Amino acid sequence: MNRILYLLTFLSGLLVTGGCQSNLEEVPLSFLSESNSFNNAADATTAINAVYDRAKAIYQMPMIILGDLSGEDLWVRSDGDPVANEIDQFKYTASTTYFDSFYTNSYVTIDRANRVIENVPKIQMDTKLRDQIVGEAKFLRALHFFNLVQAFGDVPLVVKTTTDVVNVKIPRDPTEKVYQQIIQDLQDAEKVLPVSYTAAGEIGRATVGAAKSILAKVYLTRKDWTNAATKAKEVIDAKTYSLVPDYKDVFTPEKENGPEHIFSIQFSCIQPKYGSSMASNFAIYFSYPINLTGGSFQVTDSYANSFVAGDYRKQVAVITQKTLADGTVVQSRTGPHLDKYWDYNACGSSSARNNFLVIRYADVLLMYAEALNELNGPSAEAYNAINLVRARARKGATTGPQDLTGLTQAQFRDAVLQERSWELAGEGHRRWDLLRTGKLLAAAQKQGYAITDKYLLFPIPTFERDANPALTQNPGF
Repeated sequence: MNRILYLLTFLSGLLVTGGCQSNLEEVPLSFLSESNSFNNAADATTAINAVYDRAKAIYQMPMIILGDLSGEDLWVRSDGDPVANEIDQFKYTASTTYFDSFYTNSYVTIDRANRVIENVPKIQMDTKLRDQIVGEAKFLRALHFFNLVQAFGDVPLVVKTTTDVVNVKIPRDPTEKVYQQIIQDLQDAEKVLPVSYTAAGEIGRATVGAAKSILAKVYLTRKDWTNAATKAKEVIDAKTYSLVPDYKDVFTPEKENGPEHIFSIQFSCIQPKYGSSMASNFAIYFSYPINLTGGSFQVTDSYANSFVAGDYRKQVAVITQKTLADGTVVQSRTGPHLDKYWDYNACGSSSARNNFLVIRYADVLLMYAEALNELNGPSAEAYNAINLVRARARKGATTGPQDLTGLTQAQFRDAVLQERSWELAGEGHRRWDLLRTGKLLAAAQKQGYAITDKYLLFPIPTFERDANPALTQNPGF
């Protein structure tokens, strides 16, 4: 943990960002210490922007690899990223580098959030704005602790600013304690966050809908069906969000931050060398290769073949060749690729403009259906929620996924899990969905991997345990 503490102390002061096109991303390159950086509203805004900025390091690559590659929908080509291949094939160890990147950057983000939570309340400024900024920090802290606890189980619950880098040994806290903090942070956030933002420079900030949606997912993960259903219904009943008519528009950069997008990590093509664009780590790795020579990750044949005939989502998500604007048909890789993130106006051959969709309205509808079914079986409301998602997949045709009806509770449970695969593949959810429903081991074994219970958690990174002997390792690693 000492290694992280050094990074936390230095990086949380060095509030840097890559290419900036909005107020949300505008963070100066100067070093700001706590003694001179929390004096007014502008300082508070700079500090919260730094929290959002650091989240990009997690969502640009590690989060989607950890969330999708150890599921059943995506896989890594034999000539692709060798480290990602370790995760895909359940050959990873505590030294697999993506774990360290995910773990370290999560705690740097959390520490930046802690600085906001501790210092912004002391500033003499507009009370509503001050409370909102603290609420944003609590939302982001909760989101990253949620990511950590799903991945590693027990983790250090660090909710105070890190200042001492000498002889600091922080042990792991029980999962239950971490979840209680996550829930409290999200409950605090939903009380003070706005419904939406109108200024262009504010787009992408956390909203009350984002807090409620993530809280619903936290409750769902904990099998607290009543609260999960309640929070999801609050989002639905608010009518702030809706499904966009065309599934493809969910992923089109020109239509980002639309009515379906509840919370996204914002990316652009400005100064891509500084990391503000979705680098090849995302758009190319997870899509058909823009330059037609890359493309590490593909969808599995079982996923590509699982769609019902006429499901428009397959047309959007799965591709084996590409027809360019001039009619040229190109194909340089065999097998199906994920087409969701193809960007015709990408930043060259190695970057793209796609936002990372942390949570969207279709996810909330499916969570609502799942929670209702677990409470009382497939009710009319549960059917309505899942059938709204399926109806869009028909794209106005009579073929494709038909409305569900007449299912048992077990059948409906399986239907929701399958629907989440078709709807959300490549968005960083599959591993967590399989874990939540107790299906991860079976799914991996179906893909030919004879894994055991030890793979239900990722290992604590070796680098962190070397620096902090108080960190115990997960069983089997």
